[in-house]
Amino acid sequence: MTKTFYKPLTPAFRKDIDYAIKNQIRELKTCESNAFVNAQIIGLEAQRDLIRALPDGYPIPCTKR
Repeated sequence: MTKTFYKPLTPAFRKDIDYAIKNQIRELKTCESNAFVNAQIIGLEAQRDLIRALPDGYPIPCTKR
């Protein structure tokens, strides 16, 4: 069962999210380049840009398992 809660976007939390996205992109770049891999990388880069553009304190939905 998962439970959703909201956590404010702090500079430290933003850094953690950015690090996680960079790790996912780094892992995908070890794969053979194809449409699926490229689409995921483009999506992750867009997600990273959105997170960077949000103001401090923005409520980010998180889940707990």
